[in-house]
Amino acid sequence: MRISINRLSEQPQVETIIRAAFPTYRKRSATVEHFPVQHGGITVNSFWDSGSRDEYAVVELTSLTRRSLPTQTHPYFDLHGLTETGPALASENGNVRLTVLPEGFALVRAGIFSGKPAMATVYVNPSNLPGLLAA
Repeated sequence: MRISINRLSEQPQVETIIRAAFPTYRKRSATVEHFPVQHGGITVNSFWDSGSRDEYAVVELTSLTRRSLPTQTHPYFDLHGLTETGPALASENGNVRLTVLPEGFALVRAGIFSGKPAMATVYVNPSNLPGLLAA
């Protein structure tokens, strides 16, 4: 489920989470989505490609503590052949997937798209979504 927010000022809790993850984020819109557990999670590789780069951060919802994810994780050059098990899985070809997002945490994706700031997406555990959005 994807929810588009055209004015972050109308969803102050979502805006606070995004600003905790990326303090320099200045766009007025964002999206909120369920974390896709049934689809194997989200690929969280971060590297420059044609003037674009996704950046990821995990935010604890109660304390707004930010944990950034590495920003140099090119599948071939940085992580090729690395494999691990647990909440972050790296495949043999270097794609890193976050497979679990516990309750009480949000994964925020932002970065640069074609040389300009990208719109943020906040992924949350489905049980956290109802309390996150203002009516």
